[in-house]
Amino acid sequence: MPKPLKVLVWVAVFGACVGAGAYMASRSDPFPPGVTDPGERPSVTPTHTPPSPAVWTLTMDSATRHTLHVGGSCRSDWQIEGSITIQPKGTTAGHATARLQGPVSCDFPQSQVQTKAIELVLTGTLVGNGLRLALSEAGRSPVGSQDLGGFTNTLSLIRPTFQLSGGSDAARASVNAARPDGDLGTYRSDSHIRLSLQ
Repeated sequence: MPKPLKVLVWVAVFGACVGAGAYMASRSDPFPPGVTDPGERPSVTPTHTPPSPAVWTLTMDSATRHTLHVGGSCRSDWQIEGSITIQPKGTTAGHATARLQGPVSCDFPQSQVQTKAIELVLTGTLVGNGLRLALSEAGRSPVGSQDLGGFTNTLSLIRPTFQLSGGSDAARASVNAARPDGDLGTYRSDSHIRLSLQ
């Protein structure tokens, strides 16, 4: 075979190979599943972080008095500590413990066992930018003891409202409550409540 014809045959063979390779490459994926394109930028999926609940610490001092219609009274001082959580949708729940500070002072002799600690349930209602707080008794120690100063008898009347707007991380309220004892006497409590954001 003449040399020019051999060169022409080889050029045709190489051209056919190149064409076949280009055809196959156009029909195949250079990065099959599981292989990352080194030039590809990873897609970032935006994440949504739900709002967190707000946890408020509650501290409260309450001076109480049970005045009897026959004369005399019993007085007690309480310190209350606890917390209340406000969920983003507005539901609230919390708990606290009230502890007697010092002995109860009565103007007459008495032999009843005085309550030393009271477990409280805290609930709240959001009113505009404020929180209206409510307290209720959940138990006491010692079991079966008497609250001679009448703190628990005014719990249902302690309904402070705290303004929580304006970015403040603290709020205060005072409540003076009184109710009849059912025997011509009176229960009274003077309470100072503080909320601070944890």
